[in-house]
Amino acid sequence: MAISLGMSLTGMWTWDLKRLIDYIGTRPDIAQDRIGCCGLSGGGLQTLWLAALDEQVSCAIVSGYFYGYMDALLKLYNCSCNYVTRLWEHVDMGDIAALIAPRALLIETGDQDPLNGERGMDNVIEQVDIAVQAYNLLGAEERLVHHTFEGGHVWNGDKTHDFANRWLGV
Repeated sequence: MAISLGMSLTGMWTWDLKRLIDYIGTRPDIAQDRIGCCGLSGGGLQTLWLAALDEQVSCAIVSGYFYGYMDALLKLYNCSCNYVTRLWEHVDMGDIAALIAPRALLIETGDQDPLNGERGMDNVIEQVDIAVQAYNLLGAEERLVHHTFEGGHVWNGDKTHDFANRWLGV
């Protein structure tokens, strides 16, 4: 229904999460310079967009949600929560991730995830390469990690703790 109202579920989720960040900003018991966000699948979507649009997120971990829109979202039947009207005509996921640079970003991808689309890992790697270019441009290569694991559309987490500990000091 969001699209028929001129909105998107992605935008609505991002708005809600930005309000959560506002609330976190009122809490004296939270380190404001060490805010992290992580999620799998739809949670990965929300993490990607929140980190891209709110610089207060200093570390993002996106799992099971990093591939080209055309192959993974337009050619496959997928949840309408992914769609931002006509966005795919102008940018792709790698471009959105580039907005996170130079902040820490871990992307984890199952090599057998059906959501990678018909071209599989090639579709994912193209998007990672776009993000890598942005991180390289800003001299922040060590802050972007792409972890590929054997498996499908699941949270792997093998790199999560060390990555979060390095960039958030947890």
